[in-house]
Amino acid sequence: MERSLRSNGIIFGSTGVLGSRISLDLARMNTNLILHGKSLEKLIKLDNEIKQINKNVTLFHADITSKEFSTNLLRKVGSKFSRIDFMINLIGLFLGLRPLTNFSHKEWNDLIEINLSSCWRIIKELEPLIRKSKNSKIIFLENKNISFGKAYHNTFSICQKAKKTMLKIFGEENLKFRIKVHFIEIEKINSGMSLPLAGKNDYDERKLKEISEKVVKKCL
Repeated sequence: MERSLRSNGIIFGSTGVLGSRISLDLARMNTNLILHGKSLEKLIKLDNEIKQINKNVTLFHADITSKEFSTNLLRKVGSKFSRIDFMINLIGLFLGLRPLTNFSHKEWNDLIEINLSSCWRIIKELEPLIRKSKNSKIIFLENKNISFGKAYHNTFSICQKAKKTMLKIFGEENLKFRIKVHFIEIEKINSGMSLPLAGKNDYDERKLKEISEKVVKKCL
């Protein structure tokens, strides 16, 4: 059932396997959507799929590692939304099973930026719009087996734990704004949130449907 009041939502990392499914399912609901993605080609492909169900969304093409991303984020999103009712962050990069020290300094910094720092930058910049909603939700995916610290899962495991701690603090610091932070447990998050390793897709239709339903339920 659709809500009488249209919800405003933004999905970061909308063009991946999970992101595309969640975007399509939310587009069918009573929502206004901004869909972010690094690949313009994939964003346009997703937009065309959504148009087939007679819905329109706003595309947000940007590289989260660029300085311009955080500098212009509030202005770009604020030009479309006066508030954010839900925000879904599916951004993540996992380069495969490797020991902690088996990275160059640049690789390490880049992975920390993508898997953790970008999350802080998004929250920092969009906080004014998140606070304007009467009951805003911030949604991430997690796998507890990895986020508790798992050998050879390197920066991804570290950032999962740090991200959860960071959002717990943010929620406690904003209690009066009724901001709810949800971490939804899923399997194989290390490959599901990043580019499929070895060209394989770990999620069949049943799993995709199950995960998307969990996310959509938290948004509405």
